[in-house]
Amino acid sequence: MNRVFRHLLCVLFLVGFAGAAQAGSADDDYEFGVLFNDTGVEETFIYCAACHSERIIAQQGLTREGWIELLEWMVLDQEMEEIEEPDYTLIIDYLAKNYGVDRPNFPSN
Repeated sequence: MNRVFRHLLCVLFLVGFAGAAQAGSADDDYEFGVLFNDTGVEETFIYCAACHSERIIAQQGLTREGWIELLEWMVLDQEMEEIEEPDYTLIIDYLAKNYGVDRPNFPSN
């Protein structure tokens, strides 16, 4: 099975799983787990949660340069597909703003 197809299957599974996990919550329509709702959240969730929990994202606290280095490491060492523009910039902007060193949106639960 090629990598793009596997990636798509993972995304579909995780989106479905996240939707099921949100059932019964106050905001049944929110699909992005613990990620803060801001510009770029959808792209970040789709690309990142295809391989790991969105909680791993939210628990970080990296500078913009740190996020760039982490994504480069994932591509070079973890065989993640490169993220094309404009999604790459949306994701980096989202991560730097919402999950920087001060971690303003660190999940409380």
